[in-house]
Amino acid sequence: MSDEAALRDRIAAVSVSQVGDRFVLGRADLRRYVAVPEPGAVFVRALQGGDSIAEATRRASAVAGELVDGVGFLAGLTSAGLVREATRPAAPDAPRAIDWIARALFGRIAWIGYAVAALAAAVMLVVRADLRPDSDDVWFLADPMVSVLAYVPVGILLGASHEGWHWLAGRAVGVSGRFRVSHRGVYLVFETDLSQLVTLPRRRRYGPFLAGMAFDVTVLAAALGIRLSYREDLLEIPAVLDRFLGVVVLYQVLGIVWQWSAIPLRSDGYAIVANALRCNNLYRVTRLTLRDYLFGLDGERHAELVAASERDRRVARWFAPVHIAGYLAMAGVFLSVAVPYLIAVVGWAAANVYSLAVGTWPFWVSLGVCAYLFAVYALPPVLAVRERRLHRKGQLR
Repeated sequence: MSDEAALRDRIAAVSVSQVGDRFVLGRADLRRYVAVPEPGAVFVRALQGGDSIAEATRRASAVAGELVDGVGFLAGLTSAGLVREATRPAAPDAPRAIDWIARALFGRIAWIGYAVAALAAAVMLVVRADLRPDSDDVWFLADPMVSVLAYVPVGILLGASHEGWHWLAGRAVGVSGRFRVSHRGVYLVFETDLSQLVTLPRRRRYGPFLAGMAFDVTVLAAALGIRLSYREDLLEIPAVLDRFLGVVVLYQVLGIVWQWSAIPLRSDGYAIVANALRCNNLYRVTRLTLRDYLFGLDGERHAELVAASERDRRVARWFAPVHIAGYLAMAGVFLSVAVPYLIAVVGWAAANVYSLAVGTWPFWVSLGVCAYLFAVYALPPVLAVRERRLHRKGQLR
């Protein structure tokens, strides 16, 4: 195959979509996207239509009103990773049944249901003080160590389902995603990569962004509703189940609050706010702006900041203090809440491991708690190092 034919094959895989006054060039198979001005989109579309590089350059220059360096622009696309073969095959489409289910879960009627669930949960929490979460709800079993371990699989299931709702909402608008385990600062999180949403109009992105919280409020409303029915003698359930639902309520409320309080840390709330502000990559531009102000930027990072959209750079100037405040708040909560909790639980569990016989149940429960807490608090720095390495290789955005 000639170089010209190979170029056309790779350019054909590039999607072109308009975002405000800019255009986004994307490769879904490589999960890479770049914002460019209109002449860049015209250049790519001309190549996709069969024009030569010279003709594509002429068309882009006509739109720009000045001479465009088509060869240089093509070299930039190559450097950005858009004009190359995929390193792995694109993920196969999900079965049609999944798409049907996704559309049903995120149609107009479903969103009305999610809104009703959010309103019902809010009303129950305001009206009934006995349903409001309390930190002591964590210890829903007589043995605190068993309480910690017993909720682990439930917490993992709820967290994975939250991300699954993001994935399904993406399928409902025709976008594929993938799961991964990541971190937000010092906290371990599940994450759904929906990078392909940039190819959709901004108004169509809100559903996938809000989907996780839609799941959370539905679970919260259901747990509160069951607890309320139990207290009003409308439903008979074991007392231990009522206490268990108390910890579900606690974690769901904390999760919803986290999504909005952790906006500077790329939470769901951040995605909604950045989309509403019509920014393309506010998080990255904010970090570059802060680094430039505090330490200065090297040539490559400075070029990246200059190439960012004017709106991203303008918003980043006032978003930077919010970004810092978010990290300080997270550090404060970690030091004032997480660290004392960690010290108390690990101290308790370690004492049991040290003093109890290996064959006893409390020994293995305590050992399991130590292993769980180690994974939760040791994995974030490991993932941070890995993600930094992948960023440098251009394999993670």
